[in-house]
Amino acid sequence: MTIGPVGGILLRLTLPMLGALLAMIGYSVAETWFIARLGPQALAAVSFTFPVTMVVISLAIGLGAGTSAVVARALGAGEAAAGALVIDAMLLTAIMASVALLLGELTLYPLFRALGAPENLLPLIAGYLHVWFPAAGVFMVAMVGLSAARAAGDAKFQGIAMAGSAALNLAIATPAIFGIGGLPGLGLPGAAVANGLAWGPLLAATLWRLRWHGMLHDGLPSTARFMASARRILHVGLPAAGSNTIIPVSGAIVTAILAAYGAKAVAGFGVAGRIESLSMIAFLALSAVMNPFAGQNAGADRLDRVRTAVLGSFAFCMGLGAVLAVVLWLAGPRIAGAFTGDTEVAGVIAAYLAVVPISYGAAGIIAVANSAFNGLNRPGAAVLISVARTMLVNVPVAWLGGRLFGAYGVFLGVCVANLLVGGWAAWWMWRATAPDRQMAQ
Repeated sequence: MTIGPVGGILLRLTLPMLGALLAMIGYSVAETWFIARLGPQALAAVSFTFPVTMVVISLAIGLGAGTSAVVARALGAGEAAAGALVIDAMLLTAIMASVALLLGELTLYPLFRALGAPENLLPLIAGYLHVWFPAAGVFMVAMVGLSAARAAGDAKFQGIAMAGSAALNLAIATPAIFGIGGLPGLGLPGAAVANGLAWGPLLAATLWRLRWHGMLHDGLPSTARFMASARRILHVGLPAAGSNTIIPVSGAIVTAILAAYGAKAVAGFGVAGRIESLSMIAFLALSAVMNPFAGQNAGADRLDRVRTAVLGSFAFCMGLGAVLAVVLWLAGPRIAGAFTGDTEVAGVIAAYLAVVPISYGAAGIIAVANSAFNGLNRPGAAVLISVARTMLVNVPVAWLGGRLFGAYGVFLGVCVANLLVGGWAAWWMWRATAPDRQMAQ
């Protein structure tokens, strides 16, 4: 990634990631549509789980960011120990996943009561998460392994593996949820069963590819080596996990604010969030490759290439964001009607898609800037941007908007937060990559 046209490299790396994320998020949207067929209660229940499941996924993304940054910098600097970092990172992820998921199980009922979930939804929520939590540990280790492969420039395999996993998930989901051949379906827990049965092969394929690259060492690492690798990975990984986790934590608070307007408001918010993830897929793919790109070029002392990459990416985000805002505003009511026949839930979905997409370009800039800062070994900057976007701006403005204008005002608060912090993130990255500034290596 340290030689050749910057735009061409980003395009080559982003396209496979785009395909991978399209498959994974597309499945997520399809899963939501399946669950909506079970009724408003099931849809509301799984919508309440979104912030919690996203915290777990954000932890995997953060550890993957740390792994990607450290491995990419090691490769860019020509370090011989780059391969040893990979197995250490996956072992570290397995340990942290076990602790996080056990904590989730132990705090399940008090947590969702605090989020405002009605008592009649708690059994549905628990039934889903009792299956989803163990499966998520497998997914987390696989994602960190795929991040290591991406750091070596192998984005194509990640695209194929994630698309294959999503296809398998989709094939299993329908019979698992609704039943087949006279066998009864499992209902909402069936969606989590499908996840687990698809994520196992994803991990197996990831391990095979890493071994093919020569990036897995036989046997367990020594304690001293593991601790040294863990310190390097967590230097970026913990702040990155924190900055990613802050987003669903903020989403959980917004969910709690919306719960005051009823379960149907939460259900509509959950559906709109899935549509949003699919709409922002290009921004997410671009941010996924910005971390290793910045890391390799920083390791090779080519910060001029990082500046070119981030500024071009910002322009792309603003252009695509404007298109998405118009399309989703016009198509919002029709999209909402495709998911539910409940007019109240559909109204919430349409209201969200009329307001929040105005800020999608700014949200894309935030994602790219955070990823670039992690690759440049400046995770504190990414954390500060995420905290500002969510806890310092999003939550208070969303709360105020809700008090003034109801659910519509909550969505307006989310939009304002993205716009304000997106402008600040762009300015900070512009200053940080200026030719006359010395970046921390």
